[in-house]
Amino acid sequence: MSSSRLGLCLAVCLLNISEARKKYVVENIAKAAFEKNGQKHPEVSVLNIFSDQDYNRSVITIATSVDKLGSCVLAACLEAFQVIDMEVQGVHPCLGAVDLIPIALSGVGVEE
Repeated sequence: MSSSRLGLCLAVCLLNISEARKKYVVENIAKAAFEKNGQKHPEVSVLNIFSDQDYNRSVITIATSVDKLGSCVLAACLEAFQVIDMEVQGVHPCLGAVDLIPIALSGVGVEE
């Protein structure tokens, strides 16, 4: 598959952050993934936000093309690093403001 074709493939990230109790913080982190300087990017979607109050963890599901995923996830991570208070933790141990960044790709083989 050519690199230009790879860029058109759908990619999804399940961004795991260390905040669930402050809904506005979680929503602002999600918003950072699809909005820059007040401009929304229609090709980027936040499909779901799951928050667990006891664990104080949220998973933000971000979907877009492979080309755009890196910048969207990076923007959300930078927002998380700036706004999450790591002094407030839940029952689940954490590594930092962003704990895990798993990515799933649709229609992409091992070669790519």
